[in-house]
Amino acid sequence: MRINLVWEQYDVLVVGSGGSGSNAAETASEMGASVLLVTKDPLSASDTKISEGIATVRASGSADDSEDALSENLQLAGGDLPDVNITSAFAKDSQRAYDKVRANGLRPKISGITKNPDPLPLPMGGHTKRRSVGHKNSGVAFGHANWNSIVKDTKIDYKEDCWLIDIITENKKENTKSIVGALIYDAQKGKLLAVMCASIIVASGGLSTLYFPKTDTMRGNTGDSYAIAARAGAELVDMEQIQFLPFCLTSPPAFEGLLGGEPVTASYLGVLRDKNKKVILDGVYLRTRAECSAAIMKAVEDGRGTKNGGAYLDMTANKKAPKSGKYFMSFLKGSLPSAYNNVRQAMSKKESQCEDLWEVRPSAHYMMGGIRVDENCCSIGGPKGLKQHGISGLFAAGQAMGGLFGANRLGSTSLTEGAVFGQRAGKNAAIHSRNISGMNSLNKRLFIEKAERVNSLIGQKGHLHASRIKLTVQKECWENLGPIRDEERLNKTKLFISKTKKKLKNISISNSVKWNQGLIEYFELENMLDTAELMATAALERDGSLGGHVRADRPNISLFSKPYSTIVKFFGAGVNVTRLPRKQTEFKKLIKFKLEEQKKFLGARILRLMPMSLKDSVLERRYKKIMNIQKSSIAVSPGSNEAAVGDQKIL
Repeated sequence: MRINLVWEQYDVLVVGSGGSGSNAAETASEMGASVLLVTKDPLSASDTKISEGIATVRASGSADDSEDALSENLQLAGGDLPDVNITSAFAKDSQRAYDKVRANGLRPKISGITKNPDPLPLPMGGHTKRRSVGHKNSGVAFGHANWNSIVKDTKIDYKEDCWLIDIITENKKENTKSIVGALIYDAQKGKLLAVMCASIIVASGGLSTLYFPKTDTMRGNTGDSYAIAARAGAELVDMEQIQFLPFCLTSPPAFEGLLGGEPVTASYLGVLRDKNKKVILDGVYLRTRAECSAAIMKAVEDGRGTKNGGAYLDMTANKKAPKSGKYFMSFLKGSLPSAYNNVRQAMSKKESQCEDLWEVRPSAHYMMGGIRVDENCCSIGGPKGLKQHGISGLFAAGQAMGGLFGANRLGSTSLTEGAVFGQRAGKNAAIHSRNISGMNSLNKRLFIEKAERVNSLIGQKGHLHASRIKLTVQKECWENLGPIRDEERLNKTKLFISKTKKKLKNISISNSVKWNQGLIEYFELENMLDTAELMATAALERDGSLGGHVRADRPNISLFSKPYSTIVKFFGAGVNVTRLPRKQTEFKKLIKFKLEEQKKFLGARILRLMPMSLKDSVLERRYKKIMNIQKSSIAVSPGSNEAAVGDQKIL
């Protein structure tokens, strides 16, 4: 059997239908480009849809939240690895991009006083200001808005159940490459689509399925974006930087990997403890996700981990406070409702009421590196910080792109990232396509060669199954390329990948045309292996602990060390890695940042050591302030764990 080749032509091809893909497709269409969007999942059924639905909106919590303040916050949190032009673009566009999503049906909680989106009561996940806006229906609210942006008129063509197989380029003068299209497997119709186009927007980022079941993301996140772009010749940046959410569930199996809480939801008295109940991290609510994950995994590495390879999140002191404990429980339940529901269903009543410790463990959540692009989402390359064109016509947005977060992603930024850079990618891809002529004279041989490779796999005989090999890859990645690493583990991973790639020719694939699951599993496995190889190579180059990259055999990289990003690309049969120097934050700003940070940690320790009566009074005032509660309107039912304002529960 052979899969027939069907020819299509568009100005812009968008791969992925989540936050970045939907925004990219809508914007490119509004610019007058003909757009095809393809997705291997149902339309808008992405990580966006299953998220907590919290977005960063600059100045939503305070008028002094400037573009410089947000950009600098991203820079410092990311260890100075982020591209300052990209963080500035994020800060500049966050309000406008968010408002465009609202125009497609997104409904945030609104402040009754200002009529503006109302952010969470405390700065979230490393933010220096309140700017994280929640939504009643969590990620479903964003998924619905994204779906609207695609289907609200008939200008955008879209196809579900489609797998991107290859990005097709042609060589230009001076060793440059340009996009000519892509080859896509339409599983539903049993066709190979040869999509001729001048611009491709890769918006299908994510690789956390490499760590399944220790992940809270969609199972389709098999690293396709990174592997396919790299095989086409693109450079990738900071591929060692994976964000692991620290407070995820360890059991039962059906809930393993799912989110239980964030550092901010641990509130003022939450601490992390090892299996011996010794405190391994205090001031948790002030910490970044990376700091909390590193503390847990270092305890595990030292033999002080809990039975399921994690640590204990202890919030009992918050609950025990006689007066403020009621407000804490309302704060916990309302800040991340779906995460708290996971806890209620998976844990005992005492645990869900914070009368006992939670066993938690990091879970793979987000790729902070990705395809190397500039602030306009255009693929770039070149040594020593020089911005040269990468692949002309290749764009990336959302989790597929690198350069925004570096070593740590601030909480609530991903949904805004998708909107900001999806819109930027759509605009610039449309402009690029407008300036390209002569697409009808393309050499179809490039597509036919790629299609022949796919058809050569149909009916391949073998004794191995890709789905089973995937399980061994996931186990290997968690143990040796996971939240804690060392040189021996990383070299072991590279050897494992080399041996596993040789098994690909012995994988059995059926001769069916429609929904050939063996073929799909084969290509996803191939992408997982290529992506893991790129990650392991970058991780070996980053020879110290920084952010999401924790080396058990190396010290922490100092905040004052000269920052650099890792750049990886396929070169011949291997992976080439180089270092890209990054601009360091001014010394006086670093000192100020560290002093302010230490001042906050000291204040948290002093509060924790206060006598209960004094501590309780302080916390009661704080909760009332952050929840905008007026004394006269407070009513607490006797024996209740919830405070209410009028008829409204406090969130």
